[in-house]
Amino acid sequence: MEKRSTISKKTLKIILGICIGVTILAVAGLFVYTYLADHNTLGRKISIWGVDVSGLDAKQAEEKITAEFADRPVSFQENDQEVYSITLKDLGYSLNEEDLLNKLTELQKQREENRKIFPKEENVNLECQIEENEEQEKQALDLSNFGAEGRKASTDASIQYNEEKKEFTLVKQTQGTEIDPDKLETTVDTNLDAAFDTSLLGDVITVPLNKHVYVSPTVTATEDMKNKVTSLNSQLKKYRSATVTYTFGSETVVLDSDTISSWLKAEGDTLTLDEDAIKTYISDLANKYNTIYVPRTFHTSAGKDVTIEGNEYGYRIDQDGEYTQLIENLKSGTAVTRDPVYSKTGYQRNGTDDLAGSYIEVSLDAQHLWLYKDGNLVTETDIVSGKPVKGRETYRGAWPIAYKASPYNLSSSEYGYNVKVNYWMPFVYGQGLHDASWQSSFGGNRYKTNGSHGCINLPKDQAALIYNTIDAGYPIIIY
Repeated sequence: MEKRSTISKKTLKIILGICIGVTILAVAGLFVYTYLADHNTLGRKISIWGVDVSGLDAKQAEEKITAEFADRPVSFQENDQEVYSITLKDLGYSLNEEDLLNKLTELQKQREENRKIFPKEENVNLECQIEENEEQEKQALDLSNFGAEGRKASTDASIQYNEEKKEFTLVKQTQGTEIDPDKLETTVDTNLDAAFDTSLLGDVITVPLNKHVYVSPTVTATEDMKNKVTSLNSQLKKYRSATVTYTFGSETVVLDSDTISSWLKAEGDTLTLDEDAIKTYISDLANKYNTIYVPRTFHTSAGKDVTIEGNEYGYRIDQDGEYTQLIENLKSGTAVTRDPVYSKTGYQRNGTDDLAGSYIEVSLDAQHLWLYKDGNLVTETDIVSGKPVKGRETYRGAWPIAYKASPYNLSSSEYGYNVKVNYWMPFVYGQGLHDASWQSSFGGNRYKTNGSHGCINLPKDQAALIYNTIDAGYPIIIY
């Protein structure tokens, strides 16, 4: 038969006493732990911005939080690669310790007043004052930290002449990778402010390096620039289409498009003409076709060549006026045919020949006159010229007939005459051709004794013929 064991009442009392004692000790221990953990600390299960500060007093918590903030890393990322990293402390950012300590002390007070034996987890996003050392930030953001040497500069939009296309083109701006210090600082501040708003303490703060921190092009392509390109190419086309045909009687000189194109100067966004080259062209034209105020070689009716020094008949190109007119012609982009712009003109011309077969020829030595019209001899006659004494000789040279008058009174207070002539054709300094009824004969040596006061005396019928053949401007050459 099995024997049953029994516990005495005394033993049970001892066991029960021990259990009660242990329980009392546990409860007492809990109260002691709670007191020690909560007394003069922020308490249990408390975080500030995710940082555990359980069991820390306000000062300890302040030191831990400021250290966490100071050591928070900032990473600068470009094209998904880190190019530079630094801590908030080295970047010049810190928390105001005094302000933080005051707020933690107040928080500690509030928690002591609301102490709970079994508290819940609590995270407090305490508002903190962030301080910034701008000078330190500038030093930390020195561009040398971002590989300045390998960066590409931005380029401005510009109008350029394309040699290959032979036209103006609009080259758009390009964005480079050079960093603008002011933009960088603004971007850093903006990204940090955003990070702090989300979480004062925590993970790495990423600052992107992109076009928002790069130096922007100064000039960007605009509609005005596009319009200017169109205008430049339009004018370029006109210049290349223009031609000028200069007429010198039946002879012509063509200023062709190749020559004009060689004068074009396309540089950047400007289109100009080579002023010096144009003036040289006009000067060469003048040197070849000017016939006045230069010694004149004249082939006489007697078959000899004589040189006329006092040459005041002929054509002279107005080089300044011609330049202005030529520029206008080139701008028009049309084919123009015209005479050059003259400051002096003759009666008619054929190339460099400004007589073209129409002139009055007078030989003082032969006391003879010839009248030619369009290459044909109209008449010839003996004359009486000025008496070969001082103040009465006929001037030698070439001039245009100034005008015609019929009848006309010739008078001189110096020489005391006043006579009426039927045909008056002056050429220079009061001298002219006219009929002279008082001359009994013409030619020979009569001028030596009965010469005029410089005028060329003609038989009346010859004077009439000459008068009716010529017009004002008709050339007379006296040698």
